[in-house]
Amino acid sequence: KELVGKQLLKRVMQKWLPAGDTVLEMIVLHLPSPAQAQKYRVDTLYNGPLDDATATAIRTCDTSEGAPLCMYTSKMVPTS
Repeated sequence: KELVGKQLLKRVMQKWLPAGDTVLEMIVLHLPSPAQAQKYRVDTLYNGPLDDATATAIRTCDTSEGAPLCMYTSKMVPTS
């Protein structure tokens, strides 16, 4: 089957630069690990006092048996 135009360009890009692999590599190389990021994200993720047990557990990514259970729900709204 002969590919021309947009179909040809799409096939070339799929073979030469696969989007899934490329995006995963960019995430791994450029985003901090959750353990590093929680140290500065706790200020925006948690509305309670930043010196209590819950804030400390979020900041240190504490997953021990006695750590408080925390859940964060985010609503994503399209902008366009």
